[in-house]
Amino acid sequence: MSIAVPASAWLHDWHFDALGVAAVLLAAAYLWAARGGPVPFVRRVAFTVVGCAAAVAIACGPITEYAPHLFWVRALQITLLLYVVPLGLASGMPVTVFGGLLSPARRSAALRALRSPLARVLGHPAVGSGLLLVTPWVLLFSGWNLAAMRNPALDLLTRCLLVGAGFVYFYTRVQADPVPRRYPQGLSLLITLVESLADGVLGIVVWLGPLLYTAHYAALGFSEDSMRLSQTVGAGMLWLLADLFGLPFLVILMFALRREDAARQVRVDAAEDARDAARADDEQAGGGAPSNGLWWESDPELASRYHR
Repeated sequence: MSIAVPASAWLHDWHFDALGVAAVLLAAAYLWAARGGPVPFVRRVAFTVVGCAAAVAIACGPITEYAPHLFWVRALQITLLLYVVPLGLASGMPVTVFGGLLSPARRSAALRALRSPLARVLGHPAVGSGLLLVTPWVLLFSGWNLAAMRNPALDLLTRCLLVGAGFVYFYTRVQADPVPRRYPQGLSLLITLVESLADGVLGIVVWLGPLLYTAHYAALGFSEDSMRLSQTVGAGMLWLLADLFGLPFLVILMFALRREDAARQVRVDAAEDARDAARADDEQAGGGAPSNGLWWESDPELASRYHR
């Protein structure tokens, strides 16, 4: 039995799916809330197209239709729901957009809750990274995935959890919205590079490991060779596609790091200008006497390092 998905499936194998309907409603609510707001156009496109429209295509199209029958399609579905859809949603600044609908009092209460100790723990990069890395392992190497492929309700819940885990990760790392605590983007970039290695480990284990769900696929008419081929292709989805889909995130982090450095330089320049102005005033008040301070005391970086 072939593991290929027929090209005609993209024309005919479309169906109703609750996740797709939820994505459509979410996109409509987002566009209504963002009207006339400060969110840039490119972020609105990220939310509605990369986030919501992609979720609709995945949920209502042949990917979800064929995921219970082909391992590689299931791996593709997991990768898309864990990486692509959440990145689009988090990049659209949904907290800012929907927070703009709240009254000032409720907005202040929401910000206080966002800065609570529990929110700070949940917003730590280690939590998001753990969800992103551990979820596929638990899903694939436990009875969870097999049960989800046989139970539509559990499958729907699983797909929602994948999007939720990815959103927590990208929301706390992109930091386009208010977050419990901001972390340096250089640290986020370093963590992302380490995580790419973990994705490779998962792909290698799936590629070289034993066949998964053999009884399930044998009942569908697949031979052992077909199962192995499908699992090998799926390993590539989990490894190479995860890294490929992570490239836009790396670009976002690098731009954020550049903005962070530029803002830091502006603060340093402003502090240096203020010190120069104060020194000039002191010299003028003292009859033009030169300052006796050490040279490095005028440098904001060295002065802060030596507590001067």
